Amino acid sequence: MNPKTMLAIAFAILAACIVTLPASDAEGGFEVTDGTGETFVYDGAAERIALNGSAVALTIAQAGAVDKIVAVDKYSTYEYTKYADLRNLDAADLGSFYGSTNHDYIVTTLVKMVDEGKFAKDDTVILTSYTSNMDLREKLESSGFSKILVWNTIDDYSQLVKMVEDVSKIATGGTPASVEKMKEKIAAVEKKVGEHEGSDRPKALYVWYYNNEFQVGNVGIMKSMLDVCKADNIGYDPSSTGYRYGDAATIVKLLENNKDAVVFVSNSYFSAGRSLDNFYDDVFHGDRSVKAVAMGLQWNNWCPESADGLTAIADALYPEIVPPQPEPEPEKGGFDIDMRIVGIIIVGLIFIISGAVLMSRGKR
Repeated sequence: MNPKTMLAIAFAILAACIVTLPASDAEGGFEVTDGTGETFVYDGAAERIALNGSAVALTIAQAGAVDKIVAVDKYSTYEYTKYADLRNLDAADLGSFYGSTNHDYIVTTLVKMVDEGKFAKDDTVILTSYTSNMDLREKLESSGFSKILVWNTIDDYSQLVKMVEDVSKIATGGTPASVEKMKEKIAAVEKKVGEHEGSDRPKALYVWYYNNEFQVGNVGIMKSMLDVCKADNIGYDPSSTGYRYGDAATIVKLLENNKDAVVFVSNSYFSAGRSLDNFYDDVFHGDRSVKAVAMGLQWNNWCPESADGLTAIADALYPEIVPPQPEPEPEKGGFDIDMRIVGIIIVGLIFIISGAVLMSRGKR
């Protein structure tokens, strides 16, 4: 082949590859607005990230960028979580972010990492879950850090998806496969729910468990996930803004006239080795007339795996209906005559008789 022709083909292939790149990957720069409404401009993927919140650490790890994480809270370390996706996490332990007692240590440690060349003041800090993180943000900003994103609360599943997408984009500069798969699972759930539109909404109840006490889950991510699944949430109290209310007796009372409800039990109940059998005994004194589902660890967490939880919730609310199989015909007693055999015998006799008649005529 002519060298010029080969070169032209090579350039054409290269151009095609560039054109087919996702816009976010090709353009490089992007903006992210955090949970407080602050907008941050990125020229490309973050080089290094400090964070608190195991869900954020999981999101970044599942996006394929665990090596970008250089500092975490103690509850996001592999030693504490034992999450397989964080096995290769090599990050400084900043201790607890709960409250404000450890804020000075967090700031001092990050400043020291900057001095040692392990972090930079324009690197990304992601803070989640605690309201005290607003105070921590101010302290970090006073020390010269400029990219401090905060998500304290997320009550809507669409917000969760957006956060996962944004955090993944910060870490990778684009949309990784983990986010694409998450969206595909959500679309599949929406399709499944849509197929049941017009029928009675399945009833559901979310049971929260903390410090050896049961409560009814009211608002929050799980409530929003039940909304996505078009469930009739019998535990939702619109007059209350509290995340939880009541006790075990409240759960029993709500189910008295809703025996067909599916009860989703928080994973926190099972973390100490308990089972659904224990739940039935603890709340219903052994009565198993209500369907209970044990929630997985990441079902309503702020990470891509929450889509697996949404899928499991939809499957529990809309179980696949197996068409009834025809009952086998009862075996007949006595002498069973196959009419096909009878027909063959009759035809055979006709041939024999006809042959005999022809032979007798031939003898004459």
